[in-house]
Amino acid sequence: MVSTLTRCVAIALFGLLVLAGTWRPAQAGTTSAFTLSPQSYAGSRERQYKVYVPDGIATPAPMVMALHGCQQTHDDVLRDWGLTAAADRFGFVLVAPFITSYDGLRNTNCWGFWLDQHRHQGRGEPEDLHQIARQVEARFGIDPRRRYVTGLSSGAAMAVVLSVTHNEYFAAAASASGLPYGEDAASVSFSGCPGSATFHAVSQVVADMRRERNASYAIPLLVLQNNVDCTVIQPAGRNLRDAQLQLNGDAAHDTPAEALARQRPCTPVNGPDYACQQSFYTVDAQPGSRSLVETVFYNGPTATPARGDTDHGHYWIGGQAGRDGNWPLQRAELSGHRVGFLLAPCGRYRRPRTPPPPPPPAAAQLHQRWSPRRAHGAGRATLGGFFNLRAISTGDLRDIGFAWDYFFTSVALHQGADGRWFVQPPAGCG
Repeated sequence: MVSTLTRCVAIALFGLLVLAGTWRPAQAGTTSAFTLSPQSYAGSRERQYKVYVPDGIATPAPMVMALHGCQQTHDDVLRDWGLTAAADRFGFVLVAPFITSYDGLRNTNCWGFWLDQHRHQGRGEPEDLHQIARQVEARFGIDPRRRYVTGLSSGAAMAVVLSVTHNEYFAAAASASGLPYGEDAASVSFSGCPGSATFHAVSQVVADMRRERNASYAIPLLVLQNNVDCTVIQPAGRNLRDAQLQLNGDAAHDTPAEALARQRPCTPVNGPDYACQQSFYTVDAQPGSRSLVETVFYNGPTATPARGDTDHGHYWIGGQAGRDGNWPLQRAELSGHRVGFLLAPCGRYRRPRTPPPPPPPAAAQLHQRWSPRRAHGAGRATLGGFFNLRAISTGDLRDIGFAWDYFFTSVALHQGADGRWFVQPPAGCG
């Protein structure tokens, strides 16, 4: 569902980009593979990830992290979801993490959004994903006000988790067939169609979100939900919307009826519209105001062309730049809504500018000496070089020594902006 981007208009919820009717020819971007080594906090594991960077991209660029669903990998994201073409068109860096390995009883390659050890800041999968994003920032020119996360199914549920655990970091999030924060395994249906699941009360979801988030920034959320999805059934989409409004709306605009600014049919381009309805909910119920949540609800088919799919109406819709595969559907066009939501025109939904914090005392800046291994364990260095055997400072990407050296090397590291560490003192650190 794509319409024409004519000008920078003040429309709700991230100022949804309405895209051109046809894609321009894709540029030959570059895909690179990286590995996050296990970190020192609880629940961290080695994570592989790939980064797609369009040729000629202007920096600092937006960053979009896209999380695969169960029984998928990061390669499915890059191959089938239409996001590399979107990255070429809109000029963003695309990050596709792979869960790689995991604990607990779960379906193949599911993100553990329902496990307590994987839905809090500073531990487990959410913190690993945050560290992946920081590594990408250290390697590429990323705009710190335009960092976004999206995903499908368990990846969408983990994107919602990240929007809560790291709402001080991301500017916006988009969920495709995802679940509210704090839900447990009973929220997923395994019974076939039409599906059966139980959900936490919205009041409990709001209380869980309020306890976890550590910044007041209200991350706008896009919720895409197939009304006939038999795996993540429709109450999930409505609960995501309602929790977002109760958490972030004022007393006069914290329900769908009070915050609804506009509703319209989706505009089809690459197939049927599936009776799609797009709704915008803003801080004061006015179309030109800042949005709290946007929903795209539709009646998509349950069966898909891919033989390996479960035919439960549960998939990512990639549109004409995507492919039919296991849990992505090519026909119709929702990726335009998703990307437009995240990359709003005129920067209306970038994170607000904040004054830089005062620099730490000179002693803290200039006299912290670290062995390579301790620097890596404390998040002041990442792994790089041949077979990831070298420690690399997070700020200026200098090689500070053998990654497993605890005792023989000591390097002075200087704290700079956004918590990064430098071998050479950054500007203003004296």
